[in-house]
Amino acid sequence: MYHRTHAITPTQQAANGAMEIFIGGSRTENIPQMLVGLSVLQSATEAQVHAAMQFVHTSQGVTIAEIEALLAR
Repeated sequence: MYHRTHAITPTQQAANGAMEIFIGGSRTENIPQMLVGLSVLQSATEAQVHAAMQFVHTSQGVTIAEIEALLAR
């Protein structure tokens, strides 16, 4: 049986939390934690991801360049 999947765009709050989870996982090299964050970010819009990057930059002091480098890995 085939089940369709529909991408659900997360709220900005969820995208911010997912970015925090991803960054937290990257700091401890916790790959499963990073994947949880990425699974939510995958459904977020580009604008939400950029806003989440800015949120984490402000709240955790991670530079945008550092975040971009982690996401590019």
